[in-house]
Amino acid sequence: MSTTSTQTATLKSASAQDSHWATLCVVTTTVGHSAEAEDMARALVAAKAAACVQTERITSYYEWDGVLQTAPEWRLVCKTLPEALPRLTELLRSHHSYEVPQITMRTERCLNDYAKWLKQQVQLEA
Repeated sequence: MSTTSTQTATLKSASAQDSHWATLCVVTTTVGHSAEAEDMARALVAAKAAACVQTERITSYYEWDGVLQTAPEWRLVCKTLPEALPRLTELLRSHHSYEVPQITMRTERCLNDYAKWLKQQVQLEA
């Protein structure tokens, strides 16, 4: 078999494996302090409400009580299963320091091997 034929066969095999997609949920919130972000991320993973939580520093611009605000915040990006959303949302609300926390959710597609790992990490009930 030629090198080109071998490469084509390898690409077709990889392409077949990559065509198996699953749905996951990505839940995002923001907090005001790095310690709160770290504590919340650890709590969510330890509770198995999220398989992974990423944190990143951001700057937010918003109006509160009629005044334009600028504040450093930390964004938490939580990867979980659609069936675990109620539990994750409850934990986020109970641990959150904001009066009106920003909690958003979007669905994304991931390859089955990541979805398999996600399912091993997330528990649907406490």
